Amino acid sequence: MEARRLKKGFTMDLAALDALVGRLPRRRIGFYPTPFHRLDNLSAAYGAGFFLKREDLAGPGTISGSKTRLAEFIIGQALEDGVTHLITQGVYLTNSGMQFAAACRAAGLTPILFLTRDEGRHGELAEYRGNLLLSKIMEVETHYLPTRGGAYWDTADEQQRIADAMAARKEELAGQGHKALIVPTGGAHPYGFVAHTLTFTEMIRQAEASGVRLDYLYHTAGTGTALPGLLAAKLVTGSPVVVRSIAICDYRPGNWINVEVVVDRVKHILKLLEVPVPADEVIRAEIDVDERFIGEDYAVPSPEGVAAIKELARSDGVFMGPVYTGKGFAGLLDHVRSGRVEPGRNVAFLHTGDTANLFEIPQVVGDVAGGR
Repeated sequence: MEARRLKKGFTMDLAALDALVGRLPRRRIGFYPTPFHRLDNLSAAYGAGFFLKREDLAGPGTISGSKTRLAEFIIGQALEDGVTHLITQGVYLTNSGMQFAAACRAAGLTPILFLTRDEGRHGELAEYRGNLLLSKIMEVETHYLPTRGGAYWDTADEQQRIADAMAARKEELAGQGHKALIVPTGGAHPYGFVAHTLTFTEMIRQAEASGVRLDYLYHTAGTGTALPGLLAAKLVTGSPVVVRSIAICDYRPGNWINVEVVVDRVKHILKLLEVPVPADEVIRAEIDVDERFIGEDYAVPSPEGVAAIKELARSDGVFMGPVYTGKGFAGLLDHVRSGRVEPGRNVAFLHTGDTANLFEIPQVVGDVAGGR
């Protein structure tokens, strides 16, 4: 149906939003709500309230992340559609691919991964480490494609080559009587965008239960699968929390991921839920993406990211990864130090996973074991 324009003053409470999302197909796989807790020592050091939302503990395995929420909705619809195989893609160290593979195993679907590797930077694949090792243990059918640049999306011809390879595998499976679903990199499939509305409602409830009013919500922005759900939930509930994104890839206009893509995904969620949709400029005004912490390239460690990983591990015994969460947390720490997060404010960081990449090659991890 055609969604209505946002009425002035329109809001719904958290329970009403959850009820709308609850009508959608979903295969329960993770353990929700994920934990939410205060970082006592870091809070004391900075004079601000630091909290973590632990999507890295979502399950079904011990190493997980925020893609499991997406997978629940994507797989839920896929099962209703009679899908037997799920094909997805990413760089060889993909967090998303590993999480989708685990979710498929839990749901009884067959996972297939198409993975790329920049051999000029990372060399030929010689051993299985991190997420790739976990996918290997699950005996996931995996296809490797050497590429130019830090990630597959660097050139249009690389994108087409991978898309063609996945389409060919899907057609081959169809000839064998199977039905496959192709899920883009990072789980960026329309079935899944709604998932992180639940992350938002969980976090607000958990903060309130702890007697805390959140002022800021920070997360790492990559393929743009978490931010649309967070913003959709903020808009329809009228929450005053400010959402800020620390990018690990370029969000420039016209890029494969950018602000306008996020706007379109927010609108998709609201139309799916059949609630009023605000004007584009209203959504756009809620998007705050800081691109200063990308570093040299995707999957290349940054000094700030490595320092942030070590600081959090030393202060509160929590581990983040070098590809996504370390860089995102580095951005948050910079915002606190520079006053963008004012003293005494309460800020939550969405820990989306990435921990397995601490066991990657030095060109990915950086000097986390050495001196600061």
